[in-house]
Amino acid sequence: MANFKLFKINEYIILNLLFCLIPLSFIIGNFAINLNVFLLITISLFFFKSKIFKIKYELVDKLIICFFIFIIFTGLINTIEYFYILNKENLNNNKSLETIESITISFQDPIYGKTIFYLRYFFLYLVIRFLINEDKINFKWFFISCSIFCLFVSVDIFYQLVFSKDIFGIVSPDPNGLSGPFGDERIAGGYLHKFSIFSFFIFPFFFKFKKFYLSLISAALFIIFILAIILSGNRMILILYLMSIFLILAFEKKTRKYVPVSLISTIVIFYLFFSFNPTFKNHFNGLVKKGTFMVQIFVNENITKSWKIPGYLIPDYYQEFKTSYGTWLMNKYIGGGVRSFRINCWKRKVIQTNERGTCSTHPHNYYLEILTDLGLLGLMISSFIFFMVLYKSLIKKYFFKSGIPNIYASKLLIPFIFILISEIFPIRHSGSFFSTMNSTYIFIIISVIVSLSHLKDKKIMKDSRHP
Repeated sequence: MANFKLFKINEYIILNLLFCLIPLSFIIGNFAINLNVFLLITISLFFFKSKIFKIKYELVDKLIICFFIFIIFTGLINTIEYFYILNKENLNNNKSLETIESITISFQDPIYGKTIFYLRYFFLYLVIRFLINEDKINFKWFFISCSIFCLFVSVDIFYQLVFSKDIFGIVSPDPNGLSGPFGDERIAGGYLHKFSIFSFFIFPFFFKFKKFYLSLISAALFIIFILAIILSGNRMILILYLMSIFLILAFEKKTRKYVPVSLISTIVIFYLFFSFNPTFKNHFNGLVKKGTFMVQIFVNENITKSWKIPGYLIPDYYQEFKTSYGTWLMNKYIGGGVRSFRINCWKRKVIQTNERGTCSTHPHNYYLEILTDLGLLGLMISSFIFFMVLYKSLIKKYFFKSGIPNIYASKLLIPFIFILISEIFPIRHSGSFFSTMNSTYIFIIISVIVSLSHLKDKKIMKDSRHP
């Protein structure tokens, strides 16, 4: 009996250790994220086997299954098309040897390989769903882990500001923003946006503090994280982060008393940076100018057509949106396959004379990337998934007042809901939806929201691990 209990303890600790190391793996990089995901899936399958696939499938679960089936379908169709075109070209040129080699190439096609490998997120989604349903996830540990690593990233950014290099000796490559522990990648602000909001809920959810001390802790954390995000130079992330904070303050009655403090703190911090830091001032002025100019270009090209815009004046972001449109036209309904934009963009027909001939690796917008890679059908499925996830959580909780069946789950949902809103915000410049970092994060957040939204009102999540 003792051995059986020990086995159960180890099972719980191992799975939660892996879940709590997710914020650390995002700092280390893609290899660590993939390793963490692989271990979380395989160890869960080892302990629970087929039970993971026997959860009660809700509508959102079925939509996500359809989404991944569609990904396999479009990957298969595009691989067959790739194989057919290669063989047709080789046969027309009477190159029999190359025809034989093309068979090998087709199965090594990056679209086919990335499609199969992308299925790991489906298993990750199911594993998280099962573990939460079975009360195997310790959210207290996860929230604390997020806070510790976000404070580490923030302190590292402050250290880099003072000493021109971080604690690992990394010098930020961009004068407009500090990278902290992320080296050449300017994603420190994005990291803090993804994980730091959980910090504000640790003490009210899991510890008993007086309101005065809670206010001080929340204000201190807010100032630390907002300063770090500003120093990171991620302008869009700063806007999204503030949007998440103020949505939480607006929807949650208990947090509304923090609105004046948060608003005053934000205005003061932003004013000081804007007034006394010329680099910061120019950097954020550039965001306003580029945004305004992009609107003017769009109106001119599509409505007024009053003047001809030289290609060199068009911002890169706008050019990326234009290249995504041309790429989407190549395969409107099912797209070119997962992460195919970097391949198909070069093959597109250049529609306008001032359109950029070069291509980026992705369109830098989630919805445009889904549109080019999975077509209209893929965009419809993914958009319906996002809507249903928010309907079952945000709309049901705050607008219909029907509430979430489990009172503890209802509290835990708060940060996850508003983080997801800012993450899938349509009008934003973003990384690749299909990248390791973003896909891992999005499917974890969605799986948590779906699981918590459908927990029944029974005696689970009731001990000191949960609010």
